[in-house]
Amino acid sequence: MLVADFVPLQNEQQKMSVHLFDKKNDFSNFLNALYPGRHFVYIIDSKIKLFHTEFAYNIDNTPFFAGERSKSVIGMMDVQNMIMNSEVSDPVIVVVGGGTILDTCGFAFGTYKKKLDVVFVPTTLSAQIEGFFRNEVYLNFDRVKDAMKVRFQPNHLINVTEFTKTQVIEEKALSMVHAIAFGLSHSKNFFNMIDKILDSELMSNHEVISHVIFESLRMKANSNVEVVGEESSRALMSASQLNMPYLVATYYGVMIESFVSYKLGFISEDEMNKIYRTLKKCSNVHFDLSGAVEQISSYEEPLKMKLPVKIGKTMDYQIFPGFLTEMIYSAHSKGLI
Repeated sequence: MLVADFVPLQNEQQKMSVHLFDKKNDFSNFLNALYPGRHFVYIIDSKIKLFHTEFAYNIDNTPFFAGERSKSVIGMMDVQNMIMNSEVSDPVIVVVGGGTILDTCGFAFGTYKKKLDVVFVPTTLSAQIEGFFRNEVYLNFDRVKDAMKVRFQPNHLINVTEFTKTQVIEEKALSMVHAIAFGLSHSKNFFNMIDKILDSELMSNHEVISHVIFESLRMKANSNVEVVGEESSRALMSASQLNMPYLVATYYGVMIESFVSYKLGFISEDEMNKIYRTLKKCSNVHFDLSGAVEQISSYEEPLKMKLPVKIGKTMDYQIFPGFLTEMIYSAHSKGLI
């Protein structure tokens, strides 16, 4: 069943149509209606064969091993080689998987010699909440997070909430850091909704998860998608040589940039405490930051952050690496990270 269609603001950069389905079986018929008589080439996350066996074996597909290390020039070239060697002429490329495989394939398509018809189907809660509204995709290079980017958007973004059912509760809860970051940056009501969901232990309720995805897509379809925490999380992942997991880095990024805003006097102590309590409901994550922080302190270029000035509103602010490392140590001493 088609739950919702979203039509983003149409301009030169934003031409993607966004759709939300409840069941995996529904979107296959939808694809055939979108592209009647066309042949489909599926590229799927290798994990799909493990957790969604019936889906993977009902289609001809090429598996792709996902992960930050695969989000590379070599991974991108593998995708382009697959396209060039395909026996299907003028195919519709359907990419099914998490954020890293969508980024890698998007980079391959964005730099390919001819325009392709592309459909993205994100399968993780993280990727479905985050969406692909930036008109940009990224590759890691030399263990630097998102070192390369190119303009690209798929023709269609199809979110199927049933894919998220196989994720464990702990992973779903940590994925909500994306929703927290967006609410903190753009909508106090959305932030408060996520806080209540995490507080009420409803992460196992599929209808609740579907509503979160719906609201996230609805707001992002026609708004600025830059959020608190992105710059710090990218710096932490690069400084750890991609050893820090993406969601963990995002969690720390939101916490660190909120703390910087508090120390600079942009948000109150009560607001900082509320942000801290909400993030802690996602996960009690722990990662040894010492090596990453030491690496960040050696950087020379300032980091361009989105700092919260209140819950639901941000401002652009440049932070020099030395000051950022001081803030991280300070936040650690107070038990925030």
